[in-house]
Amino acid sequence: MLGMITPITVLVLLTTSLTLMLLGRAIWGKPWRYSSYLGYFWAFYLAFTVVELGWFRAGNWIVAVISFLALREYFSLIDLRLQDRLAVWAAYASIPFMFHFVLLEWYGMFIVSIPVYAFLAIPFLITVQGRETEGTVFSIGIIDFGLFLFVYCMGHISYLMLHSAWQAVLLISGVVVSDMVADWIRQGCHSEVKRCVLQAAVAIPLVMALNAALAQWAGIPLIHALVLGGMIPLLVQMGRRTGEYVEADLGIREDTLFPGRGQILDNLKSLLFTAPIVFHYLRYFLK
Repeated sequence: MLGMITPITVLVLLTTSLTLMLLGRAIWGKPWRYSSYLGYFWAFYLAFTVVELGWFRAGNWIVAVISFLALREYFSLIDLRLQDRLAVWAAYASIPFMFHFVLLEWYGMFIVSIPVYAFLAIPFLITVQGRETEGTVFSIGIIDFGLFLFVYCMGHISYLMLHSAWQAVLLISGVVVSDMVADWIRQGCHSEVKRCVLQAAVAIPLVMALNAALAQWAGIPLIHALVLGGMIPLLVQMGRRTGEYVEADLGIREDTLFPGRGQILDNLKSLLFTAPIVFHYLRYFLK
C-alpha cells in the first residue's frame, strides 16, 4: 500500500488536514481539547513538508521559531534580576547561531554551540551589568537550563530533518501517539505508577507498528525502527514527568494554560528527552 502512495503526497495531505482542523476550530470557536497541542505539532509537520519539497532552509527556521517561542514563554514565567537581561538576550541570540550551524551541516559546532560556548558565556554576561551577587547561581542555572531544553534539544529535530524529513516525521508521530495514549489513560487512572506502566504498555506496540510502516520511507532498517518504537514512549514518559515538575515549580496549572502562560512548554515537554536521544541513536547506527 505504501508503494502506491508517494511520501510527499502523504505529508501534504497530513499537513493540509491539520490545517483544516485548526481553521475549523478558529472559525467555529468550539472548544476542543487538543487544538493547542496539534497547533504546535502542525508547525512541525509543516516544516517536514517544506523540507520534503526541497526547501530545508524554511523548515529549519520554522523549528527555530518554535524554540524561540518556548524559550520566551519559559523566561516570562521566571522572576529574573534586571542585571540578567544581557544573558537573556544572549540566550535568544544563540538560537539563530545554532540553527545556522544546522544549515551549514556543521555538526561539530552544532553539538557544542550551546553546551560549551553559550553555557560559558551566560555566567560571564550575568556578571557584566551588576554588582549584585545574591542569586547568581540561580540565574545561571535558570537561563542555561532553559537554553538547553528549549533550544538545544529542539535543535536536534532540525538536524534530523537535514538527514531525512521522514526520520523526523517518525519521531514526531511517535511522540504524538504516545501523548494521546498517555492523556487518554490519565483520565481513568489515579495511581501514578499504574498510570505510567499502562501508558507505556499501550503506546509501545502502537508506536512500533507505526514505525514499521514508516521505516522504508525513513530509510531505517526494520530492527532499528522497532527499537525506536520501544524507546520513544519511554522517553515521552520521562519528558512528561520532568515537564510536569518544572510546570509545578513555575506555578503553571492545567486549568489556566494559554500561550505565554505555560501552554507551549506543556505541549512540547514530551520532545525534551525524545528528540536528542532518537537523533543520536540514528546517527550512531545509520551514519
